[in-house]
Amino acid sequence: MDNFYEQLLTTKKHFAYKVANVLMYLIVILGVAGLIIGKFSLFIIFELIAVGIFFFKKNLFIEYEYIFTNGEIDIDKIFEMKKRKRIINFNVKDAQIIAKDNSQYIKDFVNKPNKVINLYPPNYNGEIFVAILNKGAETIMIKFAPDEKILNLAFKYNPRAIKKS
Repeated sequence: MDNFYEQLLTTKKHFAYKVANVLMYLIVILGVAGLIIGKFSLFIIFELIAVGIFFFKKNLFIEYEYIFTNGEIDIDKIFEMKKRKRIINFNVKDAQIIAKDNSQYIKDFVNKPNKVINLYPPNYNGEIFVAILNKGAETIMIKFAPDEKILNLAFKYNPRAIKKS
């Protein structure tokens, strides 16, 4: 029997995202106004600033999706509900430990890796879990926010590594 589950961690549009969006449109309008009055250099400067804001604001509205498929966990980063990027893929059997961030299991873990990847929205206020993984020759630590169903499915594949409490 296949085990498949998806979890989406949504976030709200921050005030900074809304301000950047409005500012981008205002700067585009100012650039067009500069072109109308005959200042081509003003047009170019304003449009370059608007393009910079366009790319910057993508990083202000990010969601994460966790996909569990038969022991494999894929974590995708979703920019502005439009573009998806696969951040990491790992097998639960490759996890040395998956436990709550401030749990005694993580505090007592020896040889914690230096590379830490945060895979949850910045304003997320739920429980954060830490997974320490063997990825080839390196060991990495990811912080993410799986729900109870993902933890239960992962427990089926690697019961020694999953510490739910």
